[in-house]
Amino acid sequence: MSVTPIEDELIIAVDKALPEIRDEYLAAGDAWKPHDLVPWDDGRNYAFLGGEDFTEADITVDPVVGHGLVLGLLTKDHLPSLHRLMAQHHPIESDWGRMVGHWTAEENRHAIALRDHVVVSRTFDVEKLELWRLEAVTRGYKQYEASIIDYGIVDQIAMLVFHEALSADYFSRLADYADKAAGTPTGLVETLRKIAFDDDLQKRTWLEFFPVLLDVNEENAKAIILEQARKVTPIGAETAAGLEESERIVHAAGIGTPEGDRAVIEGILAKWDLTL
Repeated sequence: MSVTPIEDELIIAVDKALPEIRDEYLAAGDAWKPHDLVPWDDGRNYAFLGGEDFTEADITVDPVVGHGLVLGLLTKDHLPSLHRLMAQHHPIESDWGRMVGHWTAEENRHAIALRDHVVVSRTFDVEKLELWRLEAVTRGYKQYEASIIDYGIVDQIAMLVFHEALSADYFSRLADYADKAAGTPTGLVETLRKIAFDDDLQKRTWLEFFPVLLDVNEENAKAIILEQARKVTPIGAETAAGLEESERIVHAAGIGTPEGDRAVIEGILAKWDLTL
């Protein structure tokens, strides 16, 4: 795409601020390992290896926890497709490319952790979940031809800020619910809390770029930030068809609701006197 003078200024400003922001982000991170938190002894082989395939009788978790994992996992599955949008203005070897790559790796770690829990503890139909994963990853997120032109550097950063804010709130609420629910697998609550911590740190890190963007062109940046705030989608949206039941069950428990999401977004916008 051709870069406008304003876009060029924005990219230069972000590049100058990036090293310090990235270093603080990496220093504050928690390099936890998904395999440490999965109750492997609870697992057993499926039929292909001489065991038994999933049946509904295998489910021992609360429905909110089971369906909450599905929506969260499918979101984590397809978010790395954002890598293409985020990397389009910079070489992959650049500081920006390395930071986006690290963010992508963290999102992938979350997907690995959540899927291991589902498969080992049989919290959901793994065959159905695999079909949904294929659909979600194939579809990707914001993957359409015009997105290369539509998503400049302000769009990209704002999009991640609002998504990570909703994701941190979602997994924190799901962890709180799972902590009190019957049948929650060992290690799952801690896994959810670590994902929520990562997402909150990512939100705060990308937010560090907002003042940089506003300094270049406040009016333009505010307009784009507000536009992205209005476009942000709930956890689980834009992933796969057939998730209405999961959404109904999870939202009824007060997790990832439209009202809750709006409050999270408005809390961020208020700092810059913006409203939805």
